[in-house]
Amino acid sequence: MVEDLMAQSNEDDLDEIFALYLSACDTGELTSRDDFLNQHPEHADQLRELMDAADLIGTFSMAGSASDESSQPWTGPITLPPNRSDNDEDPRLASTASQIDVQTDMADTIGIGSALSADALGEHSNVDPNLTLPMANRSQGDSGPSLPYDLGDYQLLKVLGVGGMGVVYLAKQRDLDRLVAVKMIRSGMLAGQDEVKRFYTEAKAAAKLKHPNIVAVHQFGRRAGHHFFSMQYVEGEDLQKVLAKGPLPSRRAAEIVRDVAQAIHHAHSRGVLHRDLKPGNVLIDPSGQVHVTDFGLAKHTDADSSVTGSGAAVGTPHYMAPEQALGHSDRVTHHSDIYSLGAILFATITSRPPIVGDTVMQTLLKVAHQPPPALRSVNPEADSDLEVIVAKCLEKQPKDRYKTAKNLADDLNRFLCGQTIHARSRSRARKVIDWFGQVPVVAAVTGRQTSGTPIGQRRFQNGILSATLVLPLLLLGGLVWQQRANNAMPTRIRIAGGLPGGLYNRVSEQLSKTLQSRTSVPCEVVPTNGTWDNRERLLAGKFELAPIQATAVNGETLRVVAPLFYEAVHVLIRDDSEIDSVEDLSGQRIAVGPHGSGSRRAAEMVLESLALSESVSPRVEMPWDTLQETNPEVSTEAAIICIGVGSDLVTRMLTEHHWHLLPLPDGVSIALQHPTLHAMTITADAYSGSSIPPAGVHTVGTTAFLVCRDSAPDPLIESTLHSLYEEPSIAGLIPARQAAEWQGLAFHRISRRYYDDLEAAAANSQ
Repeated sequence: MVEDLMAQSNEDDLDEIFALYLSACDTGELTSRDDFLNQHPEHADQLRELMDAADLIGTFSMAGSASDESSQPWTGPITLPPNRSDNDEDPRLASTASQIDVQTDMADTIGIGSALSADALGEHSNVDPNLTLPMANRSQGDSGPSLPYDLGDYQLLKVLGVGGMGVVYLAKQRDLDRLVAVKMIRSGMLAGQDEVKRFYTEAKAAAKLKHPNIVAVHQFGRRAGHHFFSMQYVEGEDLQKVLAKGPLPSRRAAEIVRDVAQAIHHAHSRGVLHRDLKPGNVLIDPSGQVHVTDFGLAKHTDADSSVTGSGAAVGTPHYMAPEQALGHSDRVTHHSDIYSLGAILFATITSRPPIVGDTVMQTLLKVAHQPPPALRSVNPEADSDLEVIVAKCLEKQPKDRYKTAKNLADDLNRFLCGQTIHARSRSRARKVIDWFGQVPVVAAVTGRQTSGTPIGQRRFQNGILSATLVLPLLLLGGLVWQQRANNAMPTRIRIAGGLPGGLYNRVSEQLSKTLQSRTSVPCEVVPTNGTWDNRERLLAGKFELAPIQATAVNGETLRVVAPLFYEAVHVLIRDDSEIDSVEDLSGQRIAVGPHGSGSRRAAEMVLESLALSESVSPRVEMPWDTLQETNPEVSTEAAIICIGVGSDLVTRMLTEHHWHLLPLPDGVSIALQHPTLHAMTITADAYSGSSIPPAGVHTVGTTAFLVCRDSAPDPLIESTLHSLYEEPSIAGLIPARQAAEWQGLAFHRISRRYYDDLEAAAANSQ
């Protein structure tokens, strides 16, 4: 039993090493066979037998094309020509058949489908692909058919290449007198049902597509028992051979992938997924135009035309999407092709795939679970915009990639035209999360699979484990630092003002002088358009303090420092006007404050309550100073100004410029409709020298607050409160004792403590 287990283990090791050899052949990394054998001396004899078995098949070469350098070798399954008896089988083939089957079995076990059979096997073999042709043209004693070979209207001239399933010939189509490429199933008339189905899947998928960057299919069918299809012949070389010479300049790389993306979008729009995009399937003709070919793994999105199971990893490992690497072929969408396009773009700029493993299986695991490296970490000279584009294509989650191949092509075109691309790099937070996700202990806790943890994450984990002992000290230090940051006064205090002639400017100027004297910190008052302008600029961090009307004090980041004063809605009418009541305002042009001002907002609320829409009573925006002019072309007979009682502007209008106040008799009703307003009365002593009756003028009003951001430092708020209330206090300010009685306001923490202390002191004094 022990010997059997050891033998089985030895066979498994041999299979894995041979798969590594095939993968090295696929990527072109194999230097020589002897070097590879020297790396595995314990299996050298068995490996050499497998390699020699493939070489032995090469003796069955075609008489007419044995010296043709364009013929490609093959180490795939042996296909005997038809009409040959079992007794004619060469004994050398029989003796090595089981050894050759190891190669194809390995490909099936790994689940790569055409990736290994076409790339790893097809490009490093010794069987003449012309053995797939019928026996009709063989002369007596020849070991294979001769070229040229007649296949109906086509005359096959030479072999262009060999893949895992098919052989491609250069042929002349006699009727149209043109050169074409003819692809035939490599196993000839012995092809199985699945092989034929997949062959025609490619033909039909490509035949549906008519695009200048897709190799066109002309005809497909069966001749003399052989399945074939003819397609456009493209001279030149594939992108894989171009990249073997070195990376391409960024602009040329972007041009190539843009054209490929446009072609793939055309395929997607017709329900065809490629599923095997790689540099080897991108042909470049002598004029530089690209042509996408090899739809051998194509799948129709409108029907299940795939011949692979959902558990097989379909595609080429280095360029397949994570969902393909996991074997979820049934989940493959157009996003999978977009991932492959990003991998191709990465390869064109760096001359290597984005993710490379030591073995095929390791490559699949890395593709599935590890993020690709940043483009400029491999090629520092790469453009930063291309790095962003590549990163978006190579996202692990399909929904995070470009929505369509056309979106990718458009972004590449923007890059080429010097325009701003639409893709955005991952946020710093997202990068940090992804980086932490690869830390082994984090991956274990979150259930995330990893393969080959990067050394940076391993070192981080070791550091975290070591830092666990000092974590409490780190937390304590962080709290101390945070407290100091909160207690740091700004180096400059900016205070918002308001409209010219208003109380906002007057109060802000007085506060600025007192605060600068108290703290020795430079203070600046900036004129604004009023409440809403102040609010937006305060939120944007352009002010530390700002007076704001009650209607605008909302949101999670604004905090009240102190109530400042009451603002009354002044409905002003020219003395020579015929307006005697609010009903007479209907049809009149009414001057209101500018957009962004609290006065304009309050005026609109009053007019809304009076059912005076803008279509009934048009609003007129003009500087308040204009109201003091007598020219009827630039003035109006009515104005609504929400401003602090006793303002210089209203005083001048009432005493010098022949205006009077119109009462709002139903202030309570207006306040019920708009809770930020309340009924109030403007008394005669507020504007001495005016015609206000002794009983005053009924109206509505609101409150102006001094507001800051929630993050405002504690010393700033404390100094501001002392500057407001300590002698000499600002005239007209709501007293501190009255402010302390306000409930339900979103006070700053220092303000709330200040008013609580006032109430406690008052209670103790009683």
